Amino acid sequence: MISWGSVPVNSVLPFMFDSYAGSTGASITITGLALADILVYKGTSMTQRTSTAGIVLLDTDGIDIDLLTGIHGFSIDTSDNTDAGFYAVGSFFTVVVSAITIDSQTVSFVAGTFRLLAAEG
Repeated sequence: MISWGSVPVNSVLPFMFDSYAGSTGASITITGLALADILVYKGTSMTQRTSTAGIVLLDTDGIDIDLLTGIHGFSIDTSDNTDAGFYAVGSFFTVVVSAITIDSQTVSFVAGTFRLLAAEG
């Protein structure tokens, strides 16, 4: 899990994660990563952001970035205000990846957290 701490509003945050085979521990390719699998929660609300606008899978599909087996990722652009007021200064966010497949197992996990601060002048 990545803890970005406090970041300026309008930042683009990359979230990278890895995957391993359960039986051997070797790096393994995931399947099923889609924008809809990336959930962003604000504060303690259990309602995730309704739009995937501003979320981008890295290296086209987010899987095996730069041809490195087992290294995956996406970025979140906090300047995207498709959900009006969602990315608000002072708010804390949790990013979850849900229902992807690793080594024939469906998994969900917390990819990271961040808090938005006012941009520096």
